[in-house]
Amino acid sequence: LYRLAAGCGYSISNASSPTPTRTMIPRPLVERELAGLLLSPEQAAATMGATALMVSESQTAMSDHSAIMAPPECLAIDGAAELQVYANSGYRAERDQSLNDGDDFKHYLKQSVVLFPYLEKAAEFFQASAEQWPACHQYTHTQSGSQWTVGEITNANGALSVVATQQDAAAPGWGCGRALVHRNNVIVDVNTCSADPADTALKIADQIATNVTAQW
Repeated sequence: LYRLAAGCGYSISNASSPTPTRTMIPRPLVERELAGLLLSPEQAAATMGATALMVSESQTAMSDHSAIMAPPECLAIDGAAELQVYANSGYRAERDQSLNDGDDFKHYLKQSVVLFPYLEKAAEFFQASAEQWPACHQYTHTQSGSQWTVGEITNANGALSVVATQQDAAAPGWGCGRALVHRNNVIVDVNTCSADPADTALKIADQIATNVTAQW
């Protein structure tokens, strides 16, 4: 019963049985739990302010867009769950979904969860990302020629976040938010794009991270 409740994002709390304080190291998650951590299209749409979002792609292996953007130090900010970003990190598995709101979409989301063998390996990847992200200031999509300017990077409470804005985009503009959150032995990696992404990537990553924590 407890596992069922926890898996749905609830915690048990009442007068006779208070939620215990967690003092033990959380058990590592396993690959079969990954897909259930991602947000539903309805949850994602509510956070992004979209009328509805639909899944356009689901993957169990990372994408590699390193050949169509430059410079390489910006690949992690350009997109979530990029193969070259995670190369040699020791990750074991990943699940990701891309969602949008249809033809000529105004909202885009890529939500991903990356499994590491144990908490410390995930922490190492997060720390390496925190050191690497600030090296990126501007980048180009080499196929389209679009140029992007990277805003201020925030690193707080086990979460990295930033917004990159497309230069000379048609009105009302276009930007993409990025968020990377470490929780247990999982890295949550999120990319949201819209006219004004604001902190939507961080909000979605935090919601997914809460799902990770619930798998106690």
